[in-house]
Amino acid sequence: MAEEGRIHLALFKDVYPATMALDKLRELGIPEKDMTIVSGVPYSDRILGRPKYTTRLPRYSLVGFVGGFILSLLLNWGTPYLYPIHVGGQPIYPIPTTILLTFELSMLGLILFTFLGVLFESDFPSLGPKVYHPEISNGKVAVVFDCPPEIHTRVHESLAALGAEWVHRTEAKQL
Repeated sequence: MAEEGRIHLALFKDVYPATMALDKLRELGIPEKDMTIVSGVPYSDRILGRPKYTTRLPRYSLVGFVGGFILSLLLNWGTPYLYPIHVGGQPIYPIPTTILLTFELSMLGLILFTFLGVLFESDFPSLGPKVYHPEISNGKVAVVFDCPPEIHTRVHESLAALGAEWVHRTEAKQL
């Protein structure tokens, strides 16, 4: 969201009028990136009529798994190759312990990269401005959008006609 003083918040009683408000904002020329929904309930993109959000998290997880697998092979096969120690007729490359270590390191890489991928995908830590209204905790749905000053009144009238209980310019708080 852009300049200070251009961020607006519209409160709706239900999610259906909020989705209609998103459509109206698109008609008025407000880009998708400048609109968001704030709600106490996590609604899917399909319910809100928004473009589907794709994530790269499976790729991060796969890279972590493959990295852990390669590391385990290097440890299991590279270490005895570089430093062979013959102990009482035991094989230099024991299969049961190799399987165990390979599984553990592969899963460690997968879990670590999945965790880091979730942090990266969710833009953690989020240092941008925060917009909130206390009625959101009471079940209301808020549409937060950034609109240019020349269409403020037209946008406010349109959203009020769709059933917005409260439409105002709001102050975004920087945390």
